[in-house]
Amino acid sequence: MLPRRALPALIAALATPGAAARAEAGRLRIGGTGMALATIRHLGDRFAARHPGLAFDILPSLGTGGGIRALLARAIEIGLLARPLLAEEAAQGLRASPLARTPIAIVTGSSPGNAPAAADAQGMTLPRLAAVLRGEVTTWPDGARLRLVRREASDADWLLLASLSPEMERSVAAAHRRPGLVTVGTDQENAEALQTMAGSLGLMSIGQLRAEALRLHPLPLDGVAPDIAAVEAGRYPLSRTLHTAWLGQPAPAAAAFLDFLAGAEARAMLAGLGYGPPVP
Repeated sequence: MLPRRALPALIAALATPGAAARAEAGRLRIGGTGMALATIRHLGDRFAARHPGLAFDILPSLGTGGGIRALLARAIEIGLLARPLLAEEAAQGLRASPLARTPIAIVTGSSPGNAPAAADAQGMTLPRLAAVLRGEVTTWPDGARLRLVRREASDADWLLLASLSPEMERSVAAAHRRPGLVTVGTDQENAEALQTMAGSLGLMSIGQLRAEALRLHPLPLDGVAPDIAAVEAGRYPLSRTLHTAWLGQPAPAAAAFLDFLAGAEARAMLAGLGYGPPVP
């Protein structure tokens, strides 16, 4: 599903000139999942510095579904997806390539005056997280209020969390039934809520956290820090692979940028932002 808050960006994308007109004007339009927007901007800035005739338009968060719709409507040239293409999407001419893998962390705000980040530096355990989701744990160890930031039921990070075990699946379902929780639609709204709410707790990709320089503190989970080395060693259970997608034969500018993303320089930049190689 496309979050309601993403509709204005999608409508704006569909109202703009098509790919051919943008290519002639030296513009490349990119959109999709919010968790990858800042990352792709860093990479696009590096690429554009070497290709001064090319300009990038990075749209506000469309979500994966919105990015696919925009690609099919030729409103963007490159889509950013938080999952692989479905068979029915590939059948419409879409193509995709895995870009990079990022841990999904349990995070809390670490801005001044938000004490829980320091009070809970020892981290989180899966049983305690399940109790937080069910509403059985509502405070941090120092007694401060814990405020869960909830994503919509279709959010891929929360679906990933639910997949860890039957207990976690029940706990995620319970969190979605609870009244009164702050619920956010896009990755950027999630970041804003987590940074501004005292005692916040939620999910966030390490790639987005670093690329946007967010004031958030990732917590160890069962004693393991959420970094790509732990993911690759099989010690940390939550990660997602981002994908780039395009429709048909990409235009020369889009093809050149896709080649850049697969190269050593982009890989080094991604590693600096906490990403690892995509899952084969």
